[in-house]
Amino acid sequence: MIPEFIASQGRELPLILLLVALLGFRLRVTPRVSLLVRAAPEKIFALLDFSEGEEQRWQRTRVTTRLVDAATRTFRLHFATPLATGAVQSTTADFRVIEHEVPRFLEIVRADLAGKPEINQLLRMRYEFAAEGDATRLTLTYWWGPRALLAQLLARADLWGSAYRIKGLAETGTPDFGADARISAMVAATTGIVTLAAFAFAFGSALAVLLVVALFTHEFGHLLAYRIIGQPWGRMVFLPFIGAVAVPRIGFTSQAQLVFSALMGPGFSVIAAVLAALAASAIDPAPELVVAFGIVTVALNLFNLLPVEPLDGGVALRCIMECVAGRFARPGIIAVALLTMAAGWHFEQLLLLVFGALAALVNLGQRTQAAGLKPLSRLEVVISAFVFMAIVGAYATLLRVFFANLPILT
Repeated sequence: MIPEFIASQGRELPLILLLVALLGFRLRVTPRVSLLVRAAPEKIFALLDFSEGEEQRWQRTRVTTRLVDAATRTFRLHFATPLATGAVQSTTADFRVIEHEVPRFLEIVRADLAGKPEINQLLRMRYEFAAEGDATRLTLTYWWGPRALLAQLLARADLWGSAYRIKGLAETGTPDFGADARISAMVAATTGIVTLAAFAFAFGSALAVLLVVALFTHEFGHLLAYRIIGQPWGRMVFLPFIGAVAVPRIGFTSQAQLVFSALMGPGFSVIAAVLAALAASAIDPAPELVVAFGIVTVALNLFNLLPVEPLDGGVALRCIMECVAGRFARPGIIAVALLTMAAGWHFEQLLLLVFGALAALVNLGQRTQAAGLKPLSRLEVVISAFVFMAIVGAYATLLRVFFANLPILT
């Protein structure tokens, strides 16, 4: 028999469960883009073809190409991104040219994934060139390894960004990075409108607007964190009935960056909550909308600070636990997840049950949240824990301010 507090969740529950399932279900994805470029096929082909010693720049990232096997036409691409800290983040990837017909086809496959997982990896790229008058019809197709629903959406957005970058470079000599920013804005706006409609369907239009504004503020904090550590602006995607997520363009180099980026969401939102609290305290009587926005902001961010993945608090907890508890980190995190489920059952809160169960499931197998990243130092562990508790304390104080103004609303 289904408990009453679950059965009474309302008409949005099946949609929430369906979306959670889709977000976790991985499929191979093959996005395809076609656009007209006002340049000759030979010129565009030369821009995309690999050559020894070639250097390109994708925003802050410098890409250097080296020929590692002439017989198989295998090239190694070295990606170097300078960070705000002064460090340089470097990665490499090997690609083999399997079809090379100037100026009609260029197909490249990943050559360094033997025995490695293909999840979220770019496996193959194909470029097709067809003359149309004095222009060229450029068609790009990317083959990706298994990706979740959200990652599939971002793969398509990234491909469109790549296409317009190539178009700008071929037509003007300068890559069109502005198009990539416009695509990011369009993804955020489109998913935001859909999420607003979903929240309005479930909770009413007034609360829906407050939720979307609070989510935007929270996710902008994550995007700002990416810029502070020297990365490009990430992408913001809203998820109907669930919330939103900010996705970085490149990986992190240290657990300190990961924790900083995770805590910047709720940390930045403190500013919005403080402004709402000041307005509620200065205006008599306190505006209902201001108090409601403050409560929504506090509730949303306190929820995100719960110590279960994939919430921000869970990401911070895992990094801290891996440094403090070592091999006992995983059992400790599972214990926290089970306690969260127990709290959800006791207080009849479905979201606590769902996220607690999700955190327990993803940690059943041996895994490392920050594999390959520089671990937190002892000082960084102390700072991370202090910042976490300071943010929680700030929201607890702000919540009392907003609750003090609740009687005015009656």
